[in-house]
Amino acid sequence: MQPRRHLLVNEPLKVAIAGGSLGGLMAGLELAAAGADVRIYERSERVPDDRGAGIVMQPETLHVLTSRGGLREEETGVWLNHRQYLATDGSLESRQRMPQLMTSWGLLYRALRAAFPAERYQEAVALEGFKDGPSDVIAHFSDNEEKRVDLLVAADGSRSSTRQRLLPQIVPRYAGYVAWRGVVLEAEADTSLLRTFDDHFTFQQMRHSHILCYLIPGANGETERGQRRLNWVWYWNVPEPDLAAVITDRTGKLRDFSLPPGEVRADVLRAQDAVAHELFSPQFRELWAATREPFIQPILDLAVPQMVFGRTVLVADAAFIPRPHTAASTSKAATNAITLGRAITQYPADIDAALGEWEPTQLALGRQLQAHGQTLGNRSQFGG
Repeated sequence: MQPRRHLLVNEPLKVAIAGGSLGGLMAGLELAAAGADVRIYERSERVPDDRGAGIVMQPETLHVLTSRGGLREEETGVWLNHRQYLATDGSLESRQRMPQLMTSWGLLYRALRAAFPAERYQEAVALEGFKDGPSDVIAHFSDNEEKRVDLLVAADGSRSSTRQRLLPQIVPRYAGYVAWRGVVLEAEADTSLLRTFDDHFTFQQMRHSHILCYLIPGANGETERGQRRLNWVWYWNVPEPDLAAVITDRTGKLRDFSLPPGEVRADVLRAQDAVAHELFSPQFRELWAATREPFIQPILDLAVPQMVFGRTVLVADAAFIPRPHTAASTSKAATNAITLGRAITQYPADIDAALGEWEPTQLALGRQLQAHGQTLGNRSQFGG
């Protein structure tokens, strides 16, 4: 077998990243900071809508936002000082001081995209194939160009075509429940809603279900009072034989990974509305009623047995999808990126040594988060 070529120290590492969402942007910024020549290829033609997706900030995500995205900490999200649990009748079951910083997918994306050089980010260009050679990767993209690079980073999400080529037997598995999600603009929220949820990470636990709510930045990243959004998530069991009926949209199209706002069928919404009125506290019933267009995301499990395939690597949701109860999907992507950049810096003349150093810790992180998320989710949704 022909030995792999090691880079000369003064040669910039040539990197192609398939996928330009959060995972790809984080990897791109961290590898660029390590001295690599990085280009990102995103298959979508337009910037995706964040749909009001809230994210609990973790230190790794904050590091990328501030050190690479150029934001001050006070610009990165909304601070909440307390955690509280409501009973079914609306009374307070418990409350404790627990400061947490909450952000949104949209704020992260805009900051990271602005920080990455626009001329090195190509939209509407998909990875269509690749061949791993002794010392590089030949990647074929939909713009009919062939790129020869030292490293191909697959950050192409839970639907990763790269993973499907490398590990066709590894597919996302439905966990047995969905997340109903929605947002309410703070400016449009009733005063009583704001009294309940302002400055609080709020939960209501029910048998085999729970709902939570917290404030996140506005649609354009605003963190000022009056311009934020109330973001909520409700976990609800749907047996696998019934899932298709729930996530078939208004036009009759079956959605696999998400049913977007405005696409939930009226009959599905009516059925869930009846459940909400039966189970929710008055505060969460009011929040549900104030939500214009709830949407649905099936909860999935995904784990790969390896992340490095020669000079091709899987990162973020292309490798592991931890359940959202861990509040760690975004921070895992950040950790994948940060540690990859550090490994390349540590072994500037030996890519294979860098990847060999990087992979075991990231596999361990993914497995730990997967197991933890399954434990939390199964206990909440299926426990006694």
